[in-house]
Amino acid sequence: MSKKKNKTANVPDISVFNWFITLLISVIPGVNILFFIFSISFARTATKRHFAVAALILSLLLIAAAAIMLWFFSDSIVKWANSVLSEAAPQA
Repeated sequence: MSKKKNKTANVPDISVFNWFITLLISVIPGVNILFFIFSISFARTATKRHFAVAALILSLLLIAAAAIMLWFFSDSIVKWANSVLSEAAPQA
């Protein structure tokens, strides 16, 4: 009977503080994309690397969805903003 090697035996644990900093940086617009790219390149653990890949894909998909929505609904957004501004203007 052969013993299987446990692949996670040599993987260092990631502290709660490390994950907290990761999540904190990932909510800062613009910085998060650069952080994920650097994390993919320089992460010490596969867990952190896989998280960065997934988060980068999700961020890029959300940016693309926002750009598409802005492209198709820009007229409606401008009309809504003008109506809000006209209602907020003081009545003379």
